[in-house]
Parts: sequence; C-alpha cells; structure tokens
Amino acid sequence: MEIIRLTNNNRQAVLDQTLEILRSGGLVVFPSDTVYGLLADATNLLAVTKLLAFKDRPIGKAISIFAADKAMVNDYVSLNQNGVNVVNNLLPGPFTVVAKSRHQTDSRLEAENGTLGIRIPDYPLILALVKAFKKPLTATSANLPGKDPVHSISALIKTLSKIKKSYLNLVVDGNILPKNKPSTVIDTTTGQLKTLRLGDLLPKTPNTFISNSEKQTKKLARFLATKFIKKTLSRPIMFLLEGDLGVGKTIFAKGLGNALGITEEITSPTFNILNEYRLETPLNENNFDIESNHQNTSKYNKRLFVHADFYRIEAKEELFKLDFFKSLNRGNIYAIEWPERLPAEMISALKNTAEIVYVKLKYVTKKKRIIKWGKD
Repeated sequence: MEIIRLTNNNRQAVLDQTLEILRSGGLVVFPSDTVYGLLADATNLLAVTKLLAFKDRPIGKAISIFAADKAMVNDYVSLNQNGVNVVNNLLPGPFTVVAKSRHQTDSRLEAENGTLGIRIPDYPLILALVKAFKKPLTATSANLPGKDPVHSISALIKTLSKIKKSYLNLVVDGNILPKNKPSTVIDTTTGQLKTLRLGDLLPKTPNTFISNSEKQTKKLARFLATKFIKKTLSRPIMFLLEGDLGVGKTIFAKGLGNALGITEEITSPTFNILNEYRLETPLNENNFDIESNHQNTSKYNKRLFVHADFYRIEAKEELFKLDFFKSLNRGNIYAIEWPERLPAEMISALKNTAEIVYVKLKYVTKKKRIIKWGKD
C-alpha cells in the first residue's frame, strides 16, 4: 500500500499514477466532494472482486459508480422522465441517482432489482479521472462495514488490519476533508422521488429541498453557488430570495457568501439596504475552487458579492436612486431579499443583463423549511 499526499504541484502526477493502477485492476483510496472513496474499474471482474472483499460486501447490496458527465450517465443507466429531471437539476452534486441499469458494469454492483446508483461528483479531480479512464469508477466510501465514513487518511488507516491494507494499491491523501456526509441516494424508478440514504441535502422534487436547520440552508446555498457561478462567467448572477420574515433568506445569503470565500461576517442589510463584499478572485472558469472551499487569490479583480434587502423600499423611485443598479458588472454575485418590491418591468430589464435564479423559502414548522429554486 503506497500513500501519496496530494498537493497543488503534483496533481497531474497523482492522476497519472492513479490511472495506471486503475487500468491494472487495482484499488485506490481517493478524496471526493463528500468523503474518501474507494475507486476501482466498475467493469473489471478482478477489481470489483477485490473491492467487495475489502468492503466485506455481500452480492446484491449495491455499490454506486462515478460518471464523468450526463452522456456517460445515459450509457450506464436507463432514465425515466423523473430520472432525467433529477440528473439535469441535481448533478453534478452530492447525490446518487438510482435508475435501471443497462448492465454495462460488473453485475455485482447492481441491486437485486437490477438498478444501479450513479453519481457525477462536483469534484474536478474525480471528473478528470473518469474522463481520462473513459469508463465509470466505483463510488463507494472507503470505510469498513460498521465504521463511520472517513474524512482523513489517518482515521482510515487506524481501522485497517494488515490484510485490509494489502488490498489497497494506492492511497491518495488529500488532507482533511470538510465534514460532509456521504451523498444523498435518490431512487428515481417510481413516480415519486424516494430517498434511500440521507446526506447533507434532502430533495423533495428535483428543484425543491427540505431544510431542517440553518446549516442545511447554508449547504443548499453552497450547492446552488457551485451549480450556477461556475457555469456563468459572462453575466452577473442574481439570486432573488423570496419568503416571509425570518424564514431564512439572510441565512441563505450567508451560505452564498461562505461559498464565495468571504471570511468577514455577513450581516443583514435591512437598515442600510445594501452590503458589499469584495471578492479577490480572477474571473475565469477556475475561479471557484470547490475542492478546497476557498478562492484562488493569486490574481485580483474588483468583483463584488452584493447582499441587498428591499423590505423598507416603498416606491420604485427609491430603487432607481441606488448605486446597485449602476454596477451590475460581469462577475458580480447578488443576493436580493424581498425582490417582491421590484416592479415587474424592472425584473424584465434585469433578465436582459443578469442571470436570474429564483429562490423561494417557505415555513413548514418552526424549524423546517421548503426551499424551491428555478430560473423562471
């Protein structure tokens, strides 16, 4: 068992070495967007046999796979409309989609009913691996049965016997991972979504989530940040946050700010209408570093995260006086509470300038919220 530490300077070398081992049917422990995972060629009989032995996994207890993109998803599972909606709305992300298998992987990875779990992680190194490998990799967590999922290599090694260590060909130490749960597993084979395992985010529909805490609301904000900010570089992005007083709009805005790497306290702008936070990041497709949960600060651009609260706005004339509407710059991110105060014609004008994402928060109980998002 060889252990190598992943750094900013050796990523390509680590990828090359990992690919070599995977192509020879080996097992690799590798960091992911959730926990440390155990990677093997999902189509290789000997590799899967070794993985099942390491995990003490009985046949019929499914093991999910990593895909590089939506095209690969469709190559390995058959999606109904429900599955298509989930894949289009939730992936890449911390979700495993269960669908009917096309039986192109080792059959022992499937459940007894012929379904297969598949993921597109929001983690560039895993995506690069699967893309270069040109076949799916197993996406099971690296922990042993009965043990908690691991977020550090040292914690994993302590649980392994000499025999278990002998199964592993390579261990890639990506340092201590954020304390995320394993992915939420969603069965899409019936008319309604069925959650088989709850991770950090609980979808009710492909674009509706249930939040039971401020922490979950912030995690959803982070998920949407990665979904939209990484893909939209040519226009500013505006999150319109609708909902009653106290429902969690400011908490959601704090989650967006945290995802953008803002370390200063994000406070409610109720009394001063606008709060601005400088983003010291370059404007390119790599400006949002999901792996390390912080921004690349090697360059500096005058980009802003603008948090606004229009609750106290009573006339449209007040809106036009704000500098807010004079600085809708490319690369800026906006979180707007009480967008209901904006006239319809102003919303229409904003759609021509910015990418608009609607987020509607609604009370269910004192602690429970339903959060729905969309672009319409």
